[in-house]
Amino acid sequence: MGYNHESVFEIFSNAVIHSQTKRGIFSCGQFFPARKNLDFSVADLGIGIRQNILDNKRLNLTPEEAIRWATEGRNTTKQGPIPGGLGLKLLGEFIDLNGGCIQIVSDAGYWHRRAGHITTAPLSHPFPGTIVSLEINTADTQSYVLTSELSEEDIF
Repeated sequence: MGYNHESVFEIFSNAVIHSQTKRGIFSCGQFFPARKNLDFSVADLGIGIRQNILDNKRLNLTPEEAIRWATEGRNTTKQGPIPGGLGLKLLGEFIDLNGGCIQIVSDAGYWHRRAGHITTAPLSHPFPGTIVSLEINTADTQSYVLTSELSEEDIF
């Protein structure tokens, strides 16, 4: 299985950079050899995606809209010269190709993506932070690279 490690790392990076948590970041996972799946989650007990967007971009979105905004290309709340906003979009594209899924819960919003199909729903009770869960199909033997990662030797 090949994939862009930076896109997967984005989940951990986002929790550290954006959550403003004082209570921690937690991660767990499990490999299911019979199902050929690797499942893992990263959870933070921070301010949540909606509040982060409101504080940094002054966009007053519903929790589901905020998750959708964060997963679209080039949208970022990062400040300064370091670019952002592509990681979750690229991760979603990888998951589509891989045959896995990604789920995000933040505040009172739920977002799910599988095979390019996105489902959102409001939650009856908010979660104090953000959880990102990935299911990666380990039976996938394809290798995925970004166009920007290709060198001339790869093309010719």
